[in-house]
Amino acid sequence: MGITPDKEKLQIEFERDRKFFEREGSSRVITSGSLYMFFSLINAGCIWIFIILGTRSDLLLYFGLTTAINGIISLIGIGISRYFIAEIKAAFIINEELGRIKATTYSKLLFLIGLGLGSAMIATPFIFGFFLTNLLLRECIFASGFSSFLIYGTFVFQIGLEIKNRYDIIAFTTIFNGIFILLFAFIFISYSLNPFWFAFYPFFNIITLILLIYYFKRLAPYSIIEIFKASLRSRNMRKRVSPEIKDFIENHQVLIYLKNSLYSMMTNIQNSKFFEDILFFIAAIYLAIFTDTSYQNFGLSLLTVLMAYGAVKSVILYYSAPLNIEIAEACVKECHETVEESINASTRISSILALGFLTAMIALSSELLFYLHRDLFIEGTIFNSNLFLMAQILFILIITGQFIYGYSTLFGNALIGSGNPDLAAKGFGITLIIIAVTSPLFIYFYGIVGIGIVMLTSSLFLLPYILIQLKRKLNINYRFKLYRLFPNLVILFIILWMIPFNSAISLLIGIIISATIYLFLNPFFGVSVPEDLQMINDLFNTLKLKILGNIIVNTMKNTYNISPLNKDKIILEENKLILVKK
Repeated sequence: MGITPDKEKLQIEFERDRKFFEREGSSRVITSGSLYMFFSLINAGCIWIFIILGTRSDLLLYFGLTTAINGIISLIGIGISRYFIAEIKAAFIINEELGRIKATTYSKLLFLIGLGLGSAMIATPFIFGFFLTNLLLRECIFASGFSSFLIYGTFVFQIGLEIKNRYDIIAFTTIFNGIFILLFAFIFISYSLNPFWFAFYPFFNIITLILLIYYFKRLAPYSIIEIFKASLRSRNMRKRVSPEIKDFIENHQVLIYLKNSLYSMMTNIQNSKFFEDILFFIAAIYLAIFTDTSYQNFGLSLLTVLMAYGAVKSVILYYSAPLNIEIAEACVKECHETVEESINASTRISSILALGFLTAMIALSSELLFYLHRDLFIEGTIFNSNLFLMAQILFILIITGQFIYGYSTLFGNALIGSGNPDLAAKGFGITLIIIAVTSPLFIYFYGIVGIGIVMLTSSLFLLPYILIQLKRKLNINYRFKLYRLFPNLVILFIILWMIPFNSAISLLIGIIISATIYLFLNPFFGVSVPEDLQMINDLFNTLKLKILGNIIVNTMKNTYNISPLNKDKIILEENKLILVKK
């Protein structure tokens, strides 16, 4: 029996009214990633303010080194999570019971790994204290052990929400991290508290774990009790499922999972800034051995500041997890069009943001360091211009390398979602070898500037490799059209480079104005398309800011339509933005 016109109309209306996380395809990827990015930028803004306020505080030393160690610890969890989500999403599509048994088993395994890592880190300063002569390093390793329990517990509950595509909830909880770091930093500075306790900064944000547990219990397709009862043995897993799905559980299911998780871990090492953390760690050793205490403190503080700016590459990474899930679901359903569309759309949207950030930071490298971190370069009462120039060069090298790493991780997660984690892992593994071999040499000969050189050169190998593997394995036709961004990026660079900033306030105002111009010129050059504007509507509707969203969308639509460079125009038809010929 066919669908009548009236029923078809009702079905179309229903599809339009569904929440973004209930819709398949690139729209869900883009909206999920954009929500994650929106809230995470609030979090990053708070951490940025903390770094500015604590530029010459010992809090920055403990925060920077502990963040690096926590990044290395959480690497395994992030890698396992990405493969976990891809496999479980596919399992739930095949059979809900199969998805639940795999989800509970892998969640328990993830929690036990975190417990083991944390215990090992706590014991390390006591067992190897003779070799770890640096007090700062011993204290930060000890604190990171306790943080491991919290970090891996958070992973377990967050995964349950990611499976349901609830990135709106996950994104919202991210803002508390930066808010509480800033709040406690103010308390520590105001009352001159022992900076050692700041190494436990993940515990400042215990409210996020509480919220995740609450939403997990409400929305996850399995329970906390099921996780604790889960067995890690394939034989016991088979006993707990219906006969029709026993064959989907392999003899060494957990070992296979761990092997593929290892590949996924290699691909996602940049989600936890592993390359940067390894380089930071090597630099810390170099500074401790070859420099005096004063320069060691300067070097670690400077690297903490610069790595924080480079972390803006996360505007790309926010799209990697939603892309991973969408690719996994599309591959199970054998929908090549969704795979290709999701990769192209997420790359184009993330590039609008990422390349804008990168261009702005290169143009403002001198101003950002001078007006916001000037105290770093003052020796006694004299401003050291040589250290400042060195820092500016390192700033540009680090942020460029980090952004290229971000793109590599995005495309690598597309490979994971398609069931090819080994191909992406090889590229990241080779890159890690390049870093391990070259970084001691470059740091020894060029000092901490060597970190930026290693980061840039290794990233220029990794990105082409991943792109080639993705195209070869998934037969993707790339349609990024990033060349259309070039004129707007040039305009953005010129505006920021030519404005005569004379204070931190004028710098912030200039950034806001130039960002607004950049946003609304993208449609003029044909970069933003109706799907982007629809995503903005979804984003602001989810944030309960529909009026503001309508203002932005209508302005961008008008900018697109008046441009002589665009051969078509955007119109609103039946509550849907579409393209028509002019």
